Amino acid sequence: MLVLIILAMKLFKRLTAIFCSFALLSASLNNSGCAKEYSYESGPQDTTKIPDSIPTSPPLLASCLLCANSNTVQDSSWSFKLEGASLCGFPDKAIITLERSTFTFFGPSACSGDSGFVASVYLNEPLNSDKTNIAAGRVTFYYYDGVTPSYVLMSRNSDVFSLTIESYVHQTRIATGRFQGNAYTENGIRKAIERGKFKIRFP
Repeated sequence: MLVLIILAMKLFKRLTAIFCSFALLSASLNNSGCAKEYSYESGPQDTTKIPDSIPTSPPLLASCLLCANSNTVQDSSWSFKLEGASLCGFPDKAIITLERSTFTFFGPSACSGDSGFVASVYLNEPLNSDKTNIAAGRVTFYYYDGVTPSYVLMSRNSDVFSLTIESYVHQTRIATGRFQGNAYTENGIRKAIERGKFKIRFP
């Protein structure tokens, strides 16, 4: 009986050794598989850069260098910015009604005689004495192309366009002011007119 117990213990030790060897072999194979998978994922990556933003379209009107270099409002002049482009010119005429409550001024661009500016302004009070900070009740703005002929931009009564006479001196008939608002291309695309300035002399 003792002999059988000793034999059984020796057999158990051998089986345990075989089982442990098998377990170690299996673990080694599994680790090898994981290593291969890890190696695959660390292979070459796509280095193509995706642009951060969509390229912007060119501005509707090119900037005029004469206007970009000018920081002050000259006598009988207008200026504004459109999509970062600087535009300006010199009014040929400024016409005002007998009641002096409605006026129009217009003139070609400083960089192109073929294009220019027109503004018709409707005031809530007449320019019959020295005035400051008079907001227009309504403004009609055009930027025209004299070659086609057609308008490049035009304001709409349904959208915002403001004009303020900052100073009017009745003795000299000179009005200085600012304007801004939205205007539309012939295709109906809205554009922002910014930092508009003018200085005109009335008859």
